[in-house]
Amino acid sequence: MTAARYQLLVSDMDSTIAEGETIVDMADALGIGAKIAEITERSMRGDLDFRQALEERVRMLRGLELSTIKGIAQEVGLSEGAGELMMACRRLGMRTVLVSGGFDLIADVVGAGLGFDRVVSNRLELEGHALSGKVLEPIVTADTKESVLLAECQALGIGPDRAVAMGDGANDIVMIKAAGLGVAYRGKPVTRAAADLSIDQLRDLIPHLS
Repeated sequence: MTAARYQLLVSDMDSTIAEGETIVDMADALGIGAKIAEITERSMRGDLDFRQALEERVRMLRGLELSTIKGIAQEVGLSEGAGELMMACRRLGMRTVLVSGGFDLIADVVGAGLGFDRVVSNRLELEGHALSGKVLEPIVTADTKESVLLAECQALGIGPDRAVAMGDGANDIVMIKAAGLGVAYRGKPVTRAAADLSIDQLRDLIPHLS
């Protein structure tokens, strides 16, 4: 490979690096997967306010045991090509950041497994060894994702034009538009419309990095 055109990759997790929506996996453990999936889909299309939709879904997860979540985290299915993409980023010397509206109990495991340099995600409040039904502030929103990207660029001493941002949902659009290369991975129509590049396979991003 030649030198990297970009020095930073900031990626969403759910339905991007991870094959599905991990909050739905959590909901399945309580038998409410279909209901959570419907709210998630509407939120990712941009039909619902992300923060309100997140808080509503987390309330529904109250009582889910920490041990169950840890088990789910170990079984998260990765999108095909995720490992190849991360290897390519490492070969090119790119910094990699996973930024997710999902939850640290899962995102930290996924990020560590793939070798992301940093993971930013929402934190869930616990009551004993189970979820309380509340998400802790600050909540990771679309604006948070953009802020993470810009702060990472500043720390690296580069402009956003040297950054790649990738995601699938409406809450990824702000960071996608802020980056030099905004990528929609199997994106919702509104996300594809905002992106510079739309892909259906993660490995298809690799040629664009150098």
